[in-house]
Amino acid sequence: MDQFDLNNPDTRQLILKDKLKNSTPLVAADIAAEFGVSVDTVRRDLIALEQQGLLKRVKGGALPLLSPVKPMVQRMLYKSWLGNIAPQINHLLHNKHTLFLDGGTSVAEFSRQLPYQYQGLVITPSPIIAAILLEAQIETLLIGGRIKASGGIAVGAQTVQDIANCTADICILGSCALDVEFGLAADDKDEADVKRQMANNASQTIILSEAEKLHQRARHKVINCKQADILITNAKVEKTIAFSDQKIEVIRVEG
Repeated sequence: MDQFDLNNPDTRQLILKDKLKNSTPLVAADIAAEFGVSVDTVRRDLIALEQQGLLKRVKGGALPLLSPVKPMVQRMLYKSWLGNIAPQINHLLHNKHTLFLDGGTSVAEFSRQLPYQYQGLVITPSPIIAAILLEAQIETLLIGGRIKASGGIAVGAQTVQDIANCTADICILGSCALDVEFGLAADDKDEADVKRQMANNASQTIILSEAEKLHQRARHKVINCKQADILITNAKVEKTIAFSDQKIEVIRVEG
């Protein structure tokens, strides 16, 4: 590839995207030498890619995002990190009568620990969550649409509109990645749109995120951290301080 090509930011950023697909950390000085451009030029490329949600900038370069998760049906074969949180759920649900429940394995485990015959309404775009709630004899409104394998939820414009016509006391969201600056993010844009609408229409938003997903970024922003009220995680204290500083209540669980 000749020097003229590398003077084109689209060309440079295309090469950087290929490097990110291989989970390669990007060192600004090394890239500048490889491309024959200044470090400032590389920095501008990294900023552009960060704005697209493709990487996380750090001192001296950038880190790739987490790899997209496996389909939900495969992830359900593994033990959940969430552990026993039934006592915390009972506290969180006090005087709360309508819930939005997202999809994913963490939310599925959360739904399994809801009180039997919970006297409220659960609204969910996930048929898997709805089936769990049916067994617990909990009143459920299932929002329909095209089902995405990754999170096991319905997506699409009509799905988002149907959720927009509902409101809830609490919204429970799973996490593909959670970063203090970028916020809660999802691997799939359609799923991000559904999650965002649920959060926007709820009085309180709770995020479920295992430790390895903290301080990471996925491709599509769902909400900013300032829109989150509670973080439930198995992460150690030092890994959650930045979220506490954002006025997010942190509830730690033992898996």
